[in-house]
This record gives sequence, structure tokens and C-alpha cells, in this order.
Amino acid sequence: MNPKDFQKLNEEIIDTWNRHDVKKFLTYLDENVVWIDPASPEPFRGKAGAEQFFSGWDTAFPDFKMKVLNTVISGDDIAVELEFSGTNTGPLHMGEQEIPPTNRKVTNKGSFFARLKGEKVSEVHSYPDLAGMMVQLGLQEPHEAHA
Repeated sequence: MNPKDFQKLNEEIIDTWNRHDVKKFLTYLDENVVWIDPASPEPFRGKAGAEQFFSGWDTAFPDFKMKVLNTVISGDDIAVELEFSGTNTGPLHMGEQEIPPTNRKVTNKGSFFARLKGEKVSEVHSYPDLAGMMVQLGLQEPHEAHA
């Protein structure tokens, strides 16, 4: 896939998140996709795992929106810096821990790295600023989060 097509694919995927359209999102993924995120001790595997990851954020932040800040594409790899925002009105899952809704709004940054297999996403490594998000949710003191 050429860089222009890869850029368009990424924009379409981000759009599915912003529209909260998990079914459409899953059509962009390889059957055996692996999703790695620091909030989970184990990777999310396959489309069922990716759906679980997506749904977790969608449940915790039903008004969740993402905005792409920077993108770098090299071959079958993409790196994206994002700004994301939403109001925490649902339970937030961090690994085995469930955090009750705080009803607080967050605006935060993060990044992800993804790899294509053919024209489908086969691997994702996502890095949300969890410490910054916890501070905004009132679950951590600023000095604790950045110590």
C-alpha cells in the first residue's frame, strides 16, 4: 500500500472511532490482529480482542473523540500522535481493575504504532498518557503521576 492510501486508511479508522462504529472498525483489521496496550497485562488478540479494546474505551467515554496531530508512514508501518477527549461516564477497565465513572472530562494525548498485513491492520501498539488521564479523572495527584 502506498503512503497516500495508508494515510487514507488511517483516517477512515480514526473516523470509525469518532463515530463509535465498532463493526466498521473491525473490517479494517486482520483476523489475527494483536493489540498491545500498557493498561492491559495481556495483548488483545484477534478481532474479538480488538472489539473488547474498542468497546472498553467506548463504554468508559461514550463521547470519545480523537484528532490526529502527527503521522509518520514507512513501508507497512505507521506512527500516529493523537489528542483524545471524552467524559468518563462509564466504568473504565485497566487490566483486571474496574474504575467507576468519575463524570469528569479529559483531554489528553497518546500515540500508536500499527503494522499492515496486505491491506489490513495486523498489529497495534497503543500508548495513551495513562498518568495524565488519571490526574484529569481525579484518581491521582499530579506529583504522583509524573514522579
